[in-house]
Amino acid sequence: MLRALRLALVIALGIAASGCGGSSSQSNSGEEKFTTVAVTPTTASIFPGMTAKFQAKVVGQSNQSVTWSLQKGSLGTIDSTGLYTAPGNASGGPFVIFATSQAVPNAMGSAAVTVLPPQVAVAPESSTLAPGGTETFTATVKGLANTHVRWSVQEVSGGSVSSAGFYNAPQSTGFYHLVATSVADASVTASATITVTTSTGRFTPTGSMLSGRGLHTGTLLVDGKVLIAGGATRKRDRFCPADGLASAELYDSAAGVFSQTGSMTSVRYSHTATALLNGRVLVTGGISSPGNDCEDSGLPVLNSAELYDPSQGSFTATGSMFQTRAGHTATLLAGGKVLVAGGTDENLTATKTAEIYDPRTEAFSSTGDMSVRRSSHTATLLANGKVLITGGVGSSGTATAKAEIYDPGTGTFSPTGSMTAARAGHTATLLATGWVLITGGLDLATAELYDPTTGSFAPTGNMVQARNAHTATVLSDGSVLIAGGGDSTAEIYNPSTGSFTPTGGMEVGRAGHTATLLPNGKVLVAGGGGPLATAELYK
Repeated sequence: MLRALRLALVIALGIAASGCGGSSSQSNSGEEKFTTVAVTPTTASIFPGMTAKFQAKVVGQSNQSVTWSLQKGSLGTIDSTGLYTAPGNASGGPFVIFATSQAVPNAMGSAAVTVLPPQVAVAPESSTLAPGGTETFTATVKGLANTHVRWSVQEVSGGSVSSAGFYNAPQSTGFYHLVATSVADASVTASATITVTTSTGRFTPTGSMLSGRGLHTGTLLVDGKVLIAGGATRKRDRFCPADGLASAELYDSAAGVFSQTGSMTSVRYSHTATALLNGRVLVTGGISSPGNDCEDSGLPVLNSAELYDPSQGSFTATGSMFQTRAGHTATLLAGGKVLVAGGTDENLTATKTAEIYDPRTEAFSSTGDMSVRRSSHTATLLANGKVLITGGVGSSGTATAKAEIYDPGTGTFSPTGSMTAARAGHTATLLATGWVLITGGLDLATAELYDPTTGSFAPTGNMVQARNAHTATVLSDGSVLIAGGGDSTAEIYNPSTGSFTPTGGMEVGRAGHTATLLPNGKVLVAGGGGPLATAELYK
């Protein structure tokens, strides 16, 4: 069970295989000589029936001859020249290839090759069109001799497509999916997401981050730049949680570029970053990279915290929390202190504890406990200075609809009305009216509003698309941009009508990304599962 929960928590990004070398000693003219074999490339990924050429260099011997072989159980063949041929009707791996020195049989090098399953790629991956608009899509088939596809539209009223990939959008706005299916193998498919909208809002590419990131943080600084910190990157194997990043970078909206800044003192993802009243940024908790033996040990969840100083471009350690936390919340209170609540520990057990960080003393102190354990919940500062806590996953692994209010004056939590649905991975956004908009979570399309005056929740219009791990950003006009959550679509919530309408889609699908409102009114959307390094601006 713990192993399964770990896999659900991290971003699954594939197995990274690496080469290794062997060594041996050999007597040569009366002298012992150290011999190693280096194979290049160390890894390769190809499709069924394709070939990959490997080369070997014997270090410490004049005799460069090697014998090529495959590890027992590996698929495919390799000839005497190092040419590997993948099986024509199977995929898998990584398969290990050995190069053994003929002069020193104990000296051996290795590489790994993965045979990818056949696949179809559709370009463009996403598109935004006006009602009745048209666009031509292309499909590329890899791993199959027959590269032809059949085009179809997933939705019954989603428009039409020709055999050549020429798509004609319907008159109705919405999100639609164009599917390309391999003629040779109907199980091999790919799709493009199409947004049909009358909205003028669009996403446009901006400079890419220096590193791909997911489950990172994006924080607007006083000078208008955005601090991007930490995040998850590629997994090391199927039982270990994802590796994380300690690096951070700054986005300059005037130049449209990212630049490196000082790194955090610890690797972190699923952490929090909160802009303080003094201009610094408080970073708390999160998951660090696991050690070498991570299958049977707990997750490396942190209780440490640090401060980013924009004037110095550096992070320094600050007081540590009493509790290890990941998937928690950190909310700046009206007086400048920070409420840190909930999250999970290294055993994936959610907590109901909370604590207060005081920037003046740089120390944490305990405050009242929540009524239930929570992780992947939300915390929203209300206009009256209190904090609304909603939803989340408890220690039993199930989501809750319960909500409660934190009162900084008394340091206690008290129940308030429950949501209309149990949610986790949702969003909670304070509107100009003082109400709070709750959207999605657990792949729900429903939304609701919290009224602080009555302490109750009521349904509002449903989103066009179900979403989880998406973002919700209040725009300059008071409307709310809802973006991503697994695909490239986005929509706008209009508080005056209580309805959602499609807006221009992103270039790629995102979840676990960040969305930050810039001083110029644009929204910076960055990173997400994959992990992605790309970023876009919405206006």
